[in-house]
Amino acid sequence: MTELQKLFAIVTSPTRAFDAIRLSPTWVVPLLLVLIVNIGIQFVVYNVIATDGNFDRVAREKIEWDARASGTVLTPTDLQSQINALRRQKTYWYLGPLIGIPLSLLPMAIFFYIVLRLVRAGTTFLQVFSVLCWSFVIYRAIGGLFIIAALLVHGASNFFPVPAEAWSPTSLAQFIPRSSLSPGMYSAISKLDLFLVWWLAVMVIGLSRVSRNLTIARSCVIVSATEVAYLGLNAAGLLP
Repeated sequence: MTELQKLFAIVTSPTRAFDAIRLSPTWVVPLLLVLIVNIGIQFVVYNVIATDGNFDRVAREKIEWDARASGTVLTPTDLQSQINALRRQKTYWYLGPLIGIPLSLLPMAIFFYIVLRLVRAGTTFLQVFSVLCWSFVIYRAIGGLFIIAALLVHGASNFFPVPAEAWSPTSLAQFIPRSSLSPGMYSAISKLDLFLVWWLAVMVIGLSRVSRNLTIARSCVIVSATEVAYLGLNAAGLLP
């Protein structure tokens, strides 16, 4: 099965795709695809939405949101200093996905590999990493294209800089006023998204198919428990 066929099968027949990935684990193509789409998101945010004309407003909203989430009291000097820092970061907008995506996927792969080793699932680290990269296409590539479309449709006047998951048109955050929840709870709620559920379902199938001793049910328990724990820690403000 070619990489293009795997990409198509991830959407239409994940079982068949992961059977091929079990025999020949690959990760470069899905990782590149995720990076390209997320660089596109960053481009839209920093070059189409947050223009020079409204950058201070957008930066101020982000800084104030982060301060509320951490319980920090900002002085005018602190606020301006952080705005200036974000303005400098704007120059390197493209580095976010190049650093953030691998640093997200690698720890996840290590975590799931350790868990699968503990339950004697019978898989390799490369197979687990490949499953995460290919399944991540659902959430951060296909879902990312919808985010780009939503950002362009809503425009700068309705742009809210954080949390990024709330930009998705299928995020639960679209239906809940952010002022009604704490920043941590709103951040957790924003992650409840159609593409997240789809991604987790595909990951469940993938981990099961590349493992010799892991049923769909056990895979579902592992993935679901991990996601619930993550959302709980996020709601408590302990994780981003």
